[in-house]
Amino acid sequence: MNRSISEPPALETVQKQFEAWRSSRSNKREPIPQHLWQAAAGLCREYSIARVCRKLHLSHTDLKKKIPKNDSLSKWFVEIDTSRFAGQWQIECRRIDGSRMRMAGTGQPLEIDALLRTFLS
Repeated sequence: MNRSISEPPALETVQKQFEAWRSSRSNKREPIPQHLWQAAAGLCREYSIARVCRKLHLSHTDLKKKIPKNDSLSKWFVEIDTSRFAGQWQIECRRIDGSRMRMAGTGQPLEIDALLRTFLS
């Protein structure tokens, strides 16, 4: 087996389940089974929604609808009072998959919450 070092087994396993289902279905318009949606939604506790969608070839919008409200990613956000920023500033975020985003500037920053939510979701 040629396993990628960057792909943990859980993501790989669900990816193979989706591939097996897609190859065995007779009707291409058949909806994705509930157990596969649950597995994909469960992966979003460890990986970004964007990464899960990319690996499993899912719609971002459809997967977000399947994530239970109590699993909302918003609980991981910390409010940052940017009104107190003066001079130079830098913010760095890291996702669990190792991706990083850095923002830096001088003075009052623009609306950064949308950028952060997009990056972290």
